[in-house]
Amino acid sequence: MPYPAIDALTASGIDLACVAELMPRVDPARVTVRRSARAFHAMWLPGIIAIAMPWGIYLEPATFAKPKRELGPLIVHELMHIEQYRRHGAVGHVARYLYDYVASRRRGSDHYEAYLEIRQEQEARAAAAYVASLRAT
Repeated sequence: MPYPAIDALTASGIDLACVAELMPRVDPARVTVRRSARAFHAMWLPGIIAIAMPWGIYLEPATFAKPKRELGPLIVHELMHIEQYRRHGAVGHVARYLYDYVASRRRGSDHYEAYLEIRQEQEARAAAAYVASLRAT
């Protein structure tokens, strides 16, 4: 069953005030986490376990089946992408994302290196690492 993102954050011990400060345009209680449909997941590149859309988060089936307490940093990462959608608009977010990826590939990076160089991904990874570090202390 789908569930609100706040459930995974709470189960993981994520500081909700920190999430609110990092992502003021996103209310985790109103973002739904869903298991990706087989046809949708079949379109994903290998290794992708989650995708954020402006309206919610989709997890590949094995990841969706994990206990919510294990998903906090991943959900923070995906919530940051929703924050980016809202900050730049859907077209702006996608354009920035693709620009960084293509520019990196043109400089000779392989797919994975180009993915790591996407600024939106760097921001999402940093947010997830930050809230995870707070939880660990």
